[in-house]
Amino acid sequence: MEESKEESALTKAARELAVWAASFALSLAQWHHVVSFFRNELQLNVQAEQGILDGYPHWRVLQSHVLGPWLEKFLSLLFGFDLYRAHVIIAVAVLTLSGVAMFHAGRAIGGRQAGWSALLAFNVLFTLTISPPWLYIWDYFVLLAAAVFMLLVIRRAPWWSFLLLMSVAFLNHDGAVFIGVWMVAKALADAWGERRRPDWYMLGGGVLGSLGGILMVEYLRPLKGNYYFHLQPQKQSYYLVIHPHVDLLLLPLVLALALAAILVVRHGMKAAPLAIYAVTMVAALLVFAIISETRTLLTLIPFLCLGGMLAAKPDWDNKTSSGRLIQQG
Repeated sequence: MEESKEESALTKAARELAVWAASFALSLAQWHHVVSFFRNELQLNVQAEQGILDGYPHWRVLQSHVLGPWLEKFLSLLFGFDLYRAHVIIAVAVLTLSGVAMFHAGRAIGGRQAGWSALLAFNVLFTLTISPPWLYIWDYFVLLAAAVFMLLVIRRAPWWSFLLLMSVAFLNHDGAVFIGVWMVAKALADAWGERRRPDWYMLGGGVLGSLGGILMVEYLRPLKGNYYFHLQPQKQSYYLVIHPHVDLLLLPLVLALALAAILVVRHGMKAAPLAIYAVTMVAALLVFAIISETRTLLTLIPFLCLGGMLAAKPDWDNKTSSGRLIQQG
């Protein structure tokens, strides 16, 4: 019996190691693709990250993206790396972590096969969604935050884990507010569907966490640099008409909206919070983002990878082959 338990533990450890090794190998391949794709423009991204550290970013609105540059600076001070080498290490590490999170989220939905599918889909969509000249270090952390968020949703994590994730994610990108949107939607949808009072911890955490994060973002934007932030709808229409890659711009947005609708039709109120999360992200991209820079679509990748798996489940709450429950919301 003891030998059987040891063999089972070794098998489990080997399988987990295989996931990490595969994700790391794919991340190295992705970095090779990034270097080949961006060439000298990669240095422009690193210079922009140096601007964050110096307090003179390209645009004032980008000054809040401090998490990645701070970590780059930390590695530089700790090991003597220049900023470019620190960028490489962090980019590969974050892609690896994102891939592992996607695997575990997929496995929680439909077993190991679904996990591998999610990992591979994540890497394919990443490759298809980048375009020169910009791919900042904070874009990688946007992917990681979205992947971890989906994993927490699927595993039905407690409210404080979402609040913690949102607090860290706000140091990287003000898109972390969508986690707060989900928390509020989750509390209200559950209360409506179960005819009870809302979960005040989830509701309050979503509201106060979002407000606190927005204030923190504004605090991290000093008066240095130019303020470049305005509504984009007119410019979006222009790009969607003349851009040579209009299909690449439209497809992720349309697919995200379609998946959101399918989730609600198939699973009702239990899927509404996740659908609201996706719809508000798409709306914000159309209104605020410069979507001709397709890196802005990276935030949709984890939802696109996993939304179809969730929609395909016959019952939102049924058990998977791995014994986990499909999570509510």
